[in-house]
Parts: sequence; C-alpha cells; structure tokens
Amino acid sequence: MTALGRTARAVASRDIDRVPATRRFDPRRHRRVAGLFDLWLAPGPKGRLMVPTDPNRLLDARSIADLVRRTGDAADDVRILTDDGARHADLFTEVAGLLGHDVLVSPEGTDIRHTAHRVNGADTASATSAGPLHAVPLHRVTRQPMDWLVLQPPDLATHLPGWFALDEGLVRPRTGVVRLPLADGLALATRADFVARRATAHRLGLVSEGIVTIAVTARADGFLVGNYSGTQGVHSGRQLAALVGDLPLYGADLRLWLTWPSDAGEQARLAEQTIELAETTGATVWTPPPGGRAELIDDHRDLRALDAAGAVAPWRAHRPRYADGPATLDATPDGLLVSRLSRERVTLTVANGVAAGLALTAPNDPASGVVGSAPGVDGSPAGVNGSAQDPGGSPAGVDGSPEAGRKAADGTPANGRVTDAAPTKQTTIGTSKEPTAPDPPAVAPTAVLTPPLSRPALVTERRRASDYGPPWLRRGQQVNAETFEAFVRTPGDPAEVVADGMPSTEMFLIAFLDPRSAPEGCDLLRVRIEPGGAIAVATLRSHVPARLQYLLGTSDTYLLPAARLDRVRAVGGFRTEGIGWLLPVGDAYDATVRIRSAPTARSTAGLPNDVRRWPEFGTRKAYALLPVRSRGLPKGWLRLYRQPPPARQGRLLVDVRVPRSRTVDVGATAAMLAPLTSVRTRADALHRAGVELILGSRSYDRIQVRRVHHARDGAWQRSPGAASGPLPATLRRLQSGATTSASDPT
Repeated sequence: MTALGRTARAVASRDIDRVPATRRFDPRRHRRVAGLFDLWLAPGPKGRLMVPTDPNRLLDARSIADLVRRTGDAADDVRILTDDGARHADLFTEVAGLLGHDVLVSPEGTDIRHTAHRVNGADTASATSAGPLHAVPLHRVTRQPMDWLVLQPPDLATHLPGWFALDEGLVRPRTGVVRLPLADGLALATRADFVARRATAHRLGLVSEGIVTIAVTARADGFLVGNYSGTQGVHSGRQLAALVGDLPLYGADLRLWLTWPSDAGEQARLAEQTIELAETTGATVWTPPPGGRAELIDDHRDLRALDAAGAVAPWRAHRPRYADGPATLDATPDGLLVSRLSRERVTLTVANGVAAGLALTAPNDPASGVVGSAPGVDGSPAGVNGSAQDPGGSPAGVDGSPEAGRKAADGTPANGRVTDAAPTKQTTIGTSKEPTAPDPPAVAPTAVLTPPLSRPALVTERRRASDYGPPWLRRGQQVNAETFEAFVRTPGDPAEVVADGMPSTEMFLIAFLDPRSAPEGCDLLRVRIEPGGAIAVATLRSHVPARLQYLLGTSDTYLLPAARLDRVRAVGGFRTEGIGWLLPVGDAYDATVRIRSAPTARSTAGLPNDVRRWPEFGTRKAYALLPVRSRGLPKGWLRLYRQPPPARQGRLLVDVRVPRSRTVDVGATAAMLAPLTSVRTRADALHRAGVELILGSRSYDRIQVRRVHHARDGAWQRSPGAASGPLPATLRRLQSGATTSASDPT
C-alpha cells in the first residue's frame, strides 16, 4: 500500500480557490481508462458495500475478486467507485492480494463526482456536456479533488508507483517504456510482470559503487521491453543501449538481472545481442552463465549468479573490443561481483608481542594458512588481525584499532568476503628473528566455512500419492528422489526446537541448501530428508496463497510438508557467524522434527493459518455469549455457537450473521489435523472443550448483530430496545446502557 501511510492531499498546484465544475456520478456518462477495471459499489443500509444492481448480494473480499475475474481483464488494475473508499482499506487490500494487482480507492471524506477533463487548469468541456466524464474524489468540505489511494497486494507492497499516474484527482495512463527505479539502475517491465518486478526492484540495495544494474526479461533475439500502452517488443542490444542512454554506462560495469533461455540456439543469439550491447555502450556487461539466471539474495540485497542446473556460479564478462586495462570487478565463486580493490587484506604476524611481518593476502590463499577458521573482527578468518586463535596478536588490526584491521595496504576498505575466485600471491614485509609460537589447541568449537549442500534429483509423484498436509498443496508435486540434507532456520536454540517442536503458524517448514542466504547471528537446524519428504518450490504445481508468494522467487528452496515430516531427521544445530560461516551449537543428534503451532499476531487462537472455515458459502446464523458489563470484545478471538447455549446470569446472548469463511470450524479443523502426528496444535483441546466456532478479532467488523437476549428466570428473553449493526459498535452501546430503538430486521 503506497498512499495510506500518508494523508491524502488535496490538489494545490493551481487554482486552489476555484471549485471545479462537477456533477453527481452517473454510470451512463462514465469515462473508462484503458487497462483499469471500474467497479461501482454503493453503501448498504448497515455500512456494508453492495452492488447497486443487486442490493441483496453480500460482498466480501473473495466475492469482489470473483466478480472482477468474471467481468474484467485479468491484467487490469481495479478502481472502486464508492464514497469513502479508504474506510474499507482492509477489505480492498485483501482484494488486491487475491487478484495480484493494485486497487484504487477514494480517500476518506470524499464523494465520487464526475468532472470534465482539465488541461493546464482550464476545462476543455463543461461538466454538463454530452461527452463522457472522469470520476474524481471530491472533498466534502473544501470541494477540491483528492488523489486516489493505491492499495498494493500486501505481500508485494512497495513504495514504488503504480501503473497509472495520479494527477489532480484523475487517473491518467502513463506513456513510454515501463521503467522502475533500482538503487543502482533500472528495471524494465511489461504489463504481465509489472507487480512482481516492482516488488523485487525495491529489495535490491546499492552494494557496490560503479555497478549499474538493469533488470530485463531475456528472449532469444534480444531483450523484452514493455510500454504503458500494454504492448511489448523484443529489442536488440543496440536498441537497448539507446533506451538506457541516460545511464552512465561508458567505461562502467553493467550487470544484467535476467534469466537465459533454455535452448542452446537461443542462448547463442542472446549472447550476440549482449556483446552488441557492450560494444554500443562501451561498458563491461556482466551476465549469469548461459542457461542460468540471476537471483536476489534478500538478506544481503545483492544479486547472485546461478548456472543452468541452479548451482552458484561466477558471472560472465562481455567486454568491448577496445576496453583498456583489466576489469575493475571480480566474479567470485559464490556468484557475486566485488571490486578488485576491496579483495586484499592486511595480515600481521606477531611473535612474542613483536610485529614480525606485514602481508597482503587473499582470503582463501593457501599460503596464509587461514582457510576454515572462524571470522575475525573485520570479517576475515580467525587467526588474522589478532583473532582468538592467535593469542599474541593485535586485538584488532595492524595498529590495534578496528579501522586498521579493515584497510588494505592502499587504504581501500575490505569488504569482508571469505572466498575468492583466484588466490593472490603473499608478499611479506620485514622478517622475524624468533620463530612464531604455535597456536594452542582450540577448546571451544570454531566456525567452519560451509559451501552450499548438494541438490537432490527430483521425481514427480502420482496423483494417488498420500497428502502433504496444507490443503492448498495438491497432489502430484515434484519431490526429492534421493536422500539429501538441508538447513532450516529456527527462532531460537536448535536443541530446544528439536525437543519442543518448531514454532510456526504454517503446516510446513522451509529448507534451503545455501547457508550464505541466512543472515549473521541466526540459528540453523541441519536436517536429513528421505525420498519424498521435500517439495521443490521452483516446481510447485499449486496456487500459492498470497502470504507465501515471496517463496516463488527463491531457488534451492524446499517445502517440508507436515504430512511428510516423518521422513525428516534433525542431525545438528548451528549459528551463523558470517556469510557462510557456521558455528556448531550443542552436540550432534538424530531426532525427529515436529511443528508446534505458536500464537502470533497473524494467527487465530494459536491455530495454523490453514484451517477449515465456516460457513463455506453464503451467510449463516451464529450466537455469541458476552458479558453484560465489560469493555469491548476480546483482543484475540471470540467463541461462537451454532445453537443458543443455556442461559447464564450476567451474560448477553447476541444473535449474529457470519459471512462466508469468517470463522474457524474447530471440529473440522481438528479432524483435518488429526492424521498429522508431527503437528501439535490446540485444535483437539479446543474441540474437546466444546468450542465449535472461533471468530478472529480481524473479522469483528464484518459481523452483523440481529438480536440481543438477556437471561431471565433461567431462559433467554429478547431485548426489544437493542439496536442492530456491526458487532463492535452494537456491543459498545449495549454495555454502556445507551441502547436505541430499532425495528426487527426479520
């Protein structure tokens, strides 16, 4: 969501004192915008939204999304034509997540009015002319147009703009090439991948000066470029160079964020266009190896190159024919691009407290004798710059300060990486008259540089195979055909996780192969997975819920579904001490892995996210038992009943109407989770305690009160003066004693 974080502003660029000519919204006069689906909704009698042509139809996020899919184009954004649209921001944000597109709503305190098109502050047509008119949110007090609010899909939301330009209350189509800003370049998108490209664009950070990044979709004959008109075309290397001519590319390093085609002939033609791009711009163009792709490392906000098999591989350089001198960047074996000047380190050899030698070494230089040691203060291996394994060394760097330990001989800061494409020669300055004392044997465990684990072969299961656990994960997925090992991130001590279960609100665990993708200081659990126990995320054959869409952009990531956790064993625990450095934690063990549903801000009653919902369709009656004297509703969840419970003194029986899928069916959820022996939840305990339905606090506003009853003489008696309406507002009136008369809605 881009505009709700700040107050919607009135248009004040010109003619602020002039009230624009507008008229009442008339759907027959409405002007449509290409690429934008307009949905006209009207407020209902109880604050709910309804379709004006079908006032008896109740609307929730799912029904609105279904309505848009049936009547609109799947590639279009949605604009809600209703007054005070921001009051329903949560509802329409959920709609945006279901559709995967932006939803435009009017700010709170505005009415939707029709106005003629305005250019440079003058009306080109009056509001009473016969032509079509534009919809504009008009402030009720100032009578000035307000900008529309853009609600982005919640799991793909960024601060970047949407597909349309918002100007003086109007929605205007943008023109030209679809370009999104990057921290060090730009991203070229099309209408089909605009939302996903925008979501990944803002996650790339500025990791190294001098690198220009262009994110683009690759095709056999060039690069796919889209226009805001909805069209797209394949550009050659020379055409792409002209398109990005405003970037400082001559003599620079240009990194292409792309995925190569899989066909060898298409790869050869794309390589020719890449060389043409380098010759035209005068830049060194870096790409992943042919057949591979570049992926985003979220924790480092950097790009990593992968080969055709998905393994980490060095970047490939395409240099112009007349480039002077060597390249300024090095492609490391861990798939990164780093500056050559930042790859040297300073090593100080100390004997009996006297500085004996100063050396420039590469991190994995065998002559330095530091491969496999724990990281030091500056990110270099232990034993360098006075680490714990060199008790006679300087505590930080050459002169004892942390800054000196981070600078090379030419004064260039080191970047702290621990791998190198090719080790450099060691140059020693000075000599030592006394031999260096040997290091004492290590007592405590030391961190070890751990490479990515091996990728398993995959096989497609038959549709008759056993279930996986999550209801949205249909059968017939690609699973591991052989035993392999992976890492699972844990929220605390791995030993406690093994003993008590992994706290999670999902019915699966996420495993990955490369420990370098884990941030420093986190805990990891190493697991061994038997055949059929893991599903490759890259080959998922199911519709993934919106909250999990971010997983689709990751590689070497696997789902360990709850129904297959009997094939997963924990074999060790680690803590990350640097990029790729793992410190063993505790003793090695061979134990089962379980999931423990833990309450979070996004869960309901400590149950998993995947539960059975009630009602399955339509609106159904239910009952809530609430105190007569209290302060509002419970903060987490509320118990509902399908039938009226026995009368109790000091309680109110509230007859409510529940829209589709707004409550958790505890009995059905307990039955669904019963076969999953590796998942421990509260569902069975709640079911045995007689809890039928659970209403989450996020759905309180969606529940309508129809009747209210008081307990009298052991029975429920209706309170005739109680008003109906949304549950929170009605309950406040009841508990404060300020009830108002209302007719029986039946």
